[in-house]
Amino acid sequence: MNSLSRLGFATFTILLSLCPIPTFAQNAETLINYNEVYRFPLSVGVEAQFISPMTLFGTDYKGNFTILDISSLARFPIPSLPMLQPIARLGFIITKAEPDATYPDLEKFDNTRIYLAGGLGYLHKFNKKFEAGADLETGIGYSMFSKIDPTGGETYGAWNFQAALGGRLVFNPSFNLSLNFHPSLRYYYSFSPLERFNGFSVGIGITADYRIGTDPDDPRAEIRSLEFNNPRVDDMFAAMQSFYIDHPVGEVTLTNTEKYALTDLKVTFYQPGYMNIATSVAEIAELAPGESQSVPITASFDQNVFTLEGVTPLTGEIKVDYTLRTRSASQTIPVSYDLYDKNSLTWDDDRKVAAFITSGDSALSNYISFLRQTTKDVVNPGYSDAVQTGMQVFYGLTEIGCLYQRDPTLSYEDAKGDTLVVDSVNLPRETLTKLAGDCDDLTVLYNAMLESSGIATGFVTVPGHIYSIFSTGVPARDYRMIHPDKNMTVAIDGILWVPVEITFIGEDDFETAWRAGAEEFVRFVDDEDKLGLYFTTEAQQIYRPVGFQERDLGLQYGDRTRISYDFRQEVNKVTSLVMNSYEEAAKAQGNKGSYNTYGIVCARFAAYDRAEKAFNNALALDRNYVSPKVNLANVYYLREEYQNALRLFHDAERVLKEAGAVNSSGYARVLLNISRTYYELESFDMAAEYSAALAEVNPAMADRYAYLADTAGGRAADMSRSLGIQFLEE
Repeated sequence: MNSLSRLGFATFTILLSLCPIPTFAQNAETLINYNEVYRFPLSVGVEAQFISPMTLFGTDYKGNFTILDISSLARFPIPSLPMLQPIARLGFIITKAEPDATYPDLEKFDNTRIYLAGGLGYLHKFNKKFEAGADLETGIGYSMFSKIDPTGGETYGAWNFQAALGGRLVFNPSFNLSLNFHPSLRYYYSFSPLERFNGFSVGIGITADYRIGTDPDDPRAEIRSLEFNNPRVDDMFAAMQSFYIDHPVGEVTLTNTEKYALTDLKVTFYQPGYMNIATSVAEIAELAPGESQSVPITASFDQNVFTLEGVTPLTGEIKVDYTLRTRSASQTIPVSYDLYDKNSLTWDDDRKVAAFITSGDSALSNYISFLRQTTKDVVNPGYSDAVQTGMQVFYGLTEIGCLYQRDPTLSYEDAKGDTLVVDSVNLPRETLTKLAGDCDDLTVLYNAMLESSGIATGFVTVPGHIYSIFSTGVPARDYRMIHPDKNMTVAIDGILWVPVEITFIGEDDFETAWRAGAEEFVRFVDDEDKLGLYFTTEAQQIYRPVGFQERDLGLQYGDRTRISYDFRQEVNKVTSLVMNSYEEAAKAQGNKGSYNTYGIVCARFAAYDRAEKAFNNALALDRNYVSPKVNLANVYYLREEYQNALRLFHDAERVLKEAGAVNSSGYARVLLNISRTYYELESFDMAAEYSAALAEVNPAMADRYAYLADTAGGRAADMSRSLGIQFLEE
C-alpha cells in the first residue's frame, strides 16, 4: 500500500468512527438545533480528489499512475430532515501513467473518465462552524483510452460502474461558504475486457461548496411579518390563578404586514419565574395578507405566585411563532402589569371570595375533629347534625377568642362596589392565627370549617356586608324540626339553609347570630340588586381555592369543658323552642294526633319524660290508638324499661289483630319490636318465635334482623340496641 493509500484509509477510518449518529435533539447547553436553524435549501460546489489503489484489498494497477478526480456536485437537504442530503455529481477522472523500467509502456493506459453519480449524504452540525458526516454514492461512467490503438487513430472507450463511501469533515467560514475534507473508499468496475483499474481505491479530496440562502444571524434575515397592536395585560391577583387559565387577562391584535399569508400561528404568554412553561393562548391556521385578528390573552401560573407578598411589578412576553412561505419565524413583545399576592382581590365579582375558602386545609379538619370529640357526649341525636356542627364551630371559635374586627385600612364595607379598589382577604389559617377578621375573613373561615366537615355552604352579600349560609340537608317541609320560626331558615331547591351573621362571634350566642342573618336575608330577599346568594361549590368551579403551605399553626384549641357547656346550652335552647312549638300546637288543637306528633318530636330529641307525657295524653283521648301506644313502648324500650315496653307492644298487637290489620306495616313493626324486647330480656326462644312470625309478614325485615332468630343469643356486631327505632306517625 503506498503512502497516499495508507493516509487515506487511516483518515477515512478515523473520520467514520467519529461521525455522529443521526440525532434530532437540541443541544443541551444552548438549546439550539443547529441543523434546523442553519439549514439551507441547496449547495453547489467543486471537488478535487486524489485517488490511489487499495492494495490491502488486492487491487493492483500494475504500475504507477496519477489519478485526479475533479467534479461538480449539488446537495439538496431534505426540508424536514436537513441532516439528510441527496447528492448529484458530475465529474472527470484523469489518469496519467508514470512509466518505469518495470512497466515501460504504461502511457497507453492514460484515460479520461466522465461520470454521473448520485447518492445520499448525512451531515450533522456540532455548531455553526463545524460539521461531520458521511455519504454514499453510486454512478456510471465512460472511460476514453486515446493511446491504446494509436495506429488506427481511434479512441478506445469502455463503460464502467463506480461506488464510493466517504466521510466528511466540514468547516464553514461563513453561512454560505463551506470547505470539506473528504476521504473516501471507492470501488470501480469496467464493463469491458480492460480490467486493469477494477477494484477498490482510496481517495483524499477537498471540496468547496456555496450554500444558497441568508444567514439566520444576519439582521437582514430576521422576519418581521407581524405587527403587534395595543398589547395589554391587566393587573392580576394570585388568588385568581385558576380563573386566568380560562378567562382573558388581556388582549393583543396581530396584523399581517406581508404580501403573503402567514400560517400555523401559535400565540403564547410567558412570565419568567411564575410559569413552568409558556401558556398556549391561541392557534391561528392562517392570517391573510393585511388581515388583523384580536387574540385574548390567558395565563397559567405555577404555585410560585402564592409566595408573593404585596404588589410585584412584572414584565411578561407575548410570543408568536409562525410560518412564512415555508420559513419559520418568531416574534415577541414585552407587556408590563402588576401581580398582587394571594390575599388580594377586587370585588367586581362576589364569587371570588370562594377562592379563599380552603376546606382542604388539614389545620381546619384537625380543629373540627377536636370540636366533634369535645361535644360528642352532648350531641342531640334527633336534631340536625349540620346545625349542631355550625354551633360547634361557632363556640369553638368563640372559646379561642376569635372576634370580629373591622379592617383598619380597608374593610369589605368600603371596598364593596368599587372595582378599582384592591381589598385583602385572609385565608382561614391566617384568621385562626390572628384570631380576628372583618366580615369577609370570618365568613371565609366559618365556611371553610363547615366545608371540611362535608357541609355545603354559601355566602350572602348585601350592601356593604357579607355573611355565611349553610345547608341543613333537611327538606323544606320539615322546617319546624330546625326552628319553629319559618323565617329562620331559607328554602333553596327544597332544602333548608341556615344564614349566620358570623360577625356576632365572641359577642353573642349562636341563635342570636342565626336570627340576625335570617332577618337580614328577609329584609333584602325581594331586592335582587341588593341581595346576592352564592354557593361555595359552584363558585369554586370558577375560582378554585388558592394554594398555601401546610404547616402547624400552634393553635390552642381552647377549654373542652367550656365549649361543651356552651354547645349543650345552645342545643337545648333550640330543641326546646322546637318542642315548645309542637306542645303549644297540641294544646291548641287538643286532638290525639297532635299529641302523638308532639311526643315523637320529644322522643327524637331524647326528651323522654316529655315524650311519655305527650303519648299518654294521646292515649287518654283514645285508649286503642295504636300509634302513641307503640311510640310510648319505644320510649320505655329506649329507657331500658323492657317489661313496660313489652306490655304496650303486646297491647298494640292485640288491637291490630282485632282490627284485622295483620298485613299492615305497623303490625310487622310491632312484631319486630316484641322480638327485640324479648331478646333484650334474654328470652331468646320467645324472640325467635316472634322473629318467625315476622318472617311470614315481612321476610325482608326479618332477614335484616336475622340475629333475633338465634336462640343462642348471638347478636350481630352491627346490631345495637337502639338500631332501627321507628316511631309511628298519624
